[in-house]
Amino acid sequence: MELTDQVTGFLLTLRTMVGPTVTVQYPDAMRELAPRFRGAVGFLPHPETGREKCVGCGLCPQICPVDAITIGIIEDESDGADHTDEWHPFEHYYMKGLDPLDATSKKFTYYYHINETRCLYCGLCVEVCPVEALVMSHHFEMATDNRGETIYDKHKILQMGKTYMAELNERLEGVAVPPALPGRTQRPSQLGRPATVEQPDSGAQAYGREESKSSK
Repeated sequence: MELTDQVTGFLLTLRTMVGPTVTVQYPDAMRELAPRFRGAVGFLPHPETGREKCVGCGLCPQICPVDAITIGIIEDESDGADHTDEWHPFEHYYMKGLDPLDATSKKFTYYYHINETRCLYCGLCVEVCPVEALVMSHHFEMATDNRGETIYDKHKILQMGKTYMAELNERLEGVAVPPALPGRTQRPSQLGRPATVEQPDSGAQAYGREESKSSK
């Protein structure tokens, strides 16, 4: 290594020490996520019913490389159980020929679980879904002291999908929202956080410019 390279490195260190900080005070503040960020898998809501669009084809648990997805039909043995209002294509697919109004069928409902401790966020389940019922949401804050809470049921998965759609519609419609600054988030799930931002023209932006200059 030449002396000039060493001096350049020292000067860069000194300039960084006296310059403004670029630290984002997470979790009080967050950086804006990339639009194609892969978070936990969510259900896309049906535009008319608001329910999940899943038809129970079973392709997502088959293609999952770590068996993180579990789906099926379960019988509710509690007294007076009636899940008739919850019936949709999933139940009809799994119980063909069964009348939803039958007393026995009222007790059946389907379950859809994703074990987030296993999920690799590879996106294969999203790619294989024939009805586009799944999406890689922006939800990634899943820390908990209860392992059972890392197994997401259909209600949790659907809620993540609705939140993702709200974020997407906000971006597409541009409803009186100023451009996001580095470190500031516009996601509905994070709007309650303080607007602490990193310094402009620093961090990832400055690093990208340095890389482009060095490549010339």
